[in-house]
Formats: sequence, C-alpha cells, structure tokens
Amino acid sequence: MRLENYKNLSETMSEEELYNLFSGAIADFNDKKVDKNEFLDILTELMERQVLTYELLKEPLKTELDNLLCSLWNTENYNDVDVMLSLIVSLGLEKSFNKAKESISNNKNIDKNILQEIQEAIEDTGEHIANPYYDYE
Repeated sequence: MRLENYKNLSETMSEEELYNLFSGAIADFNDKKVDKNEFLDILTELMERQVLTYELLKEPLKTELDNLLCSLWNTENYNDVDVMLSLIVSLGLEKSFNKAKESISNNKNIDKNILQEIQEAIEDTGEHIANPYYDYE
C-alpha cells in the first residue's frame, strides 16, 4: 500500500486491523517498496489511529517496530527526529526512547533545535514511556 491508501483509511479501526497494517508497512519497508520518508509518514497515519484504540501495540509487532526505529534513529535530520519521537512516545517504544536519550549525551554536535526536540520529549514523557496512556488510568 502507498501513503495515499493509508491516509484514506477510517479514523477508527480495530487493534487487529491496525496490527496487520503495521505489519504490512514494515514488510513493505523491508522489501524496499517504500523509502524511509514514506515509511515514517505511513507509520504516523497508523499511529494516529492506534492511539484512538487506547491500547498498547501487541507483541511481537511492538518490539519489531521498536528495533526498526532504533536502526533508523539519527540526529542529523530535524524532520526524522520530530516524526520518530512522536511515534516513539505515542506507541511506547522503550528501546527507541532510550536510544534517543543516549544520543544527546553521545553526540555533542547536535543542532540546537534537534536537541531541544529530544529534551522536550524526554521531559514530557518522564518515566512513563512504556505506557502512553498512563495519564488516563
């Protein structure tokens, strides 16, 4: 599926439908059917629907997506950082969150806007990365 197909999906979907769509998007990216930017945009479309379920992503998909975003993490491109932080925080991706935290101490040459974006995400999330719905309990 292409980005346009994802944009045209219903706003509310079942967890199972979303699980299958996330899996398909990951497969398309791994098979090089979509590039990184389109993949991140597709994940954003799916994430916006996932948060409306008020449910955490199920395993093994959550770990697979977490590992994939870890491998894509970079601090060179503001848009990548912005989109990935949104995905990481909204989907409760702990490994990626820790990688983002480590990146600000490991890399002293981060653009100040990127650094600020990462620091704000860390501050806003606190210790509740594993459960993005913590405030609703």
